[in-house]
Amino acid sequence: MKWPGKYTRKWMMHCTLGALLGIGAAGVIAFAVNHTLGEPVTLPQKLTVLSSMLAAGAIEGSLLGYMQWRVLQERNPQLPALEWMGWTVAVAVLGWFLGMLPFLFFLVGTADNSSQAPAAALDNFFVLSSFAVAVGLLVGALFGLFQLFSLRKYVPAAGKWILANALGWGLGLGWIYLAASWPDENTSLPLIIISGVLGGIMAGLSVGFITCIYLQKLTHPKSQIVYFLKAT
Repeated sequence: MKWPGKYTRKWMMHCTLGALLGIGAAGVIAFAVNHTLGEPVTLPQKLTVLSSMLAAGAIEGSLLGYMQWRVLQERNPQLPALEWMGWTVAVAVLGWFLGMLPFLFFLVGTADNSSQAPAAALDNFFVLSSFAVAVGLLVGALFGLFQLFSLRKYVPAAGKWILANALGWGLGLGWIYLAASWPDENTSLPLIIISGVLGGIMAGLSVGFITCIYLQKLTHPKSQIVYFLKAT
C-alpha cells in the first residue's frame, strides 16, 4: 500500500487551506476590533471583543468544515454538507469562547511584556504557550466529539476521531500561538501577515497530517467500512 496517496494528500491540502482561510478571517476580524477598540478594559468592550471573535469562529468553522466536506463526500456522498459544517461551526464557536474567556477576564496584564525582565517574560511565554497547547488539546477533542456526531452515522468504530483531533489541534494551536505572540507594536504589518500565514499553514498541516493518519488506519480494506481514504 503506497502512502500518502492522492486522496490522503488532498485531505491534508484541504485541511491546510481551510485552516489558513479560517484563521486568516479571524485574524482580520481581530485586527479590526483591536484597531477600533484598542485594549479592552470595560465590560462592554470585552463583550464586544468576545462577540466579534465568536463571529470569527463561525466563519472559521464554516470554511474549515466546507473544505473538509469537499474531500469526505468523494468517498461518502451520503454525508450532508450542512450537517458536517454545522457541527464544525458549533465547536469552532465554542473553542473561541473557551479560548477568549481567560485572556479577557482572568489573565490580567499578561499581554504586555515590554516592562518585564527577560526571565519573567520568558516564563510568561512558556506559561501562555503551554496554556495554548492545553486549550488546543481540549478544543481538538471537542472538534472530534462534535464531528463524531455526524461521522459515526457513516463510519462504524470512529471513536478515535476524538483523539486524532485532540493531537492535531493541540499541535496546531501551538503554532498559532507562536505566530501570534512574537510580534509587538514595533513589528511591521508585512511581518505580522507572513507570521500569521505561516502559523495557519503549520496549524492546518498539523491537523491534516495527524487526522489523515487515523483515517488511513480506519479505512484499511480489512476494516470493511466505507472508505474515506484510499491508497492510490
